[in-house]
Amino acid sequence: MERLFLIIALLVAAMLVAGCTAAPRSSYNYEADPTTATPPPALITDYRDPQPPEEDDDSLSLGEIVTFRDAGEENEISLKVVSSTDRGSYEPAGESIKITAPQGWRYLFVHVVITHRGHRGDGYRTTIYAPPAQQFSLVDDGRTYYPVPVQADHLVNIGEVYHGDKWVDRNGKYEGYIVYKVPESVVDSDAVVVANIVGLKNLYGRDYYNFRQYDKNPAWRL
Repeated sequence: MERLFLIIALLVAAMLVAGCTAAPRSSYNYEADPTTATPPPALITDYRDPQPPEEDDDSLSLGEIVTFRDAGEENEISLKVVSSTDRGSYEPAGESIKITAPQGWRYLFVHVVITHRGHRGDGYRTTIYAPPAQQFSLVDDGRTYYPVPVQADHLVNIGEVYHGDKWVDRNGKYEGYIVYKVPESVVDSDAVVVANIVGLKNLYGRDYYNFRQYDKNPAWRL
C-alpha cells in the first residue's frame, strides 16, 4: 500500500515539473496588428524642359539711335525710342472724356522720335517719311500688342501723340507717344518695341528706306 502511494506521489510531482517548464503562450494577436513597413517617399520629378539661357537678341537700349537713309540715299534719318510710362487711364486734350483701362490692364505710352539729319545727295527730294504708329509693335513673352488708335493729337499730362504717316522737312523732327493697352504684367517686364520698317513700301511698291547695315527691324527694350 505504501508502495502505491509512493508511485502516485511521483506521478504528481512529474506533472507539476512539466507544467512549470512549458513555454508560456503569447497573447499578441498577429492578425489584429499586422506588421506594416513604411514605404519610401515618392520621387519628385520635374518633367518640364529647362529654359535655355537667354541669348543676346541685339535689342537696343532706350535712347539708342538707329541711323539709315531714304531709298534714294539722299537724306539721312535717325530713329529712337526714348522712354515709356504707364497709366491706368488717359484724357485726350480738349475733350471731356477719360479712357480707363479694364481691370488687370494698363496703358503704356512709348515716346518715339524720328529726325531728319540732313540732305546728303544732289537730288531735289529733301523730306523723309515718318512711319505710321501701327508699324511699331510691342512684344512680350511671345505675344504682340499693337497701338491703340487715338484720334487726339495731345494727351493731358502726357504729351503729343505719335501718329506718323507724314513727311518731315530737312533738319526737322517728328515725335510723340504711341499708346498700347497691355496686361499689368507687361509693364515691368522685358518687353521690346519693334519698328517694323525694313522693307516698308509706299503705295507704288517702292521702299521708303535703305538699310545697308540692318537685316532685321530695330527693337528697343523697355
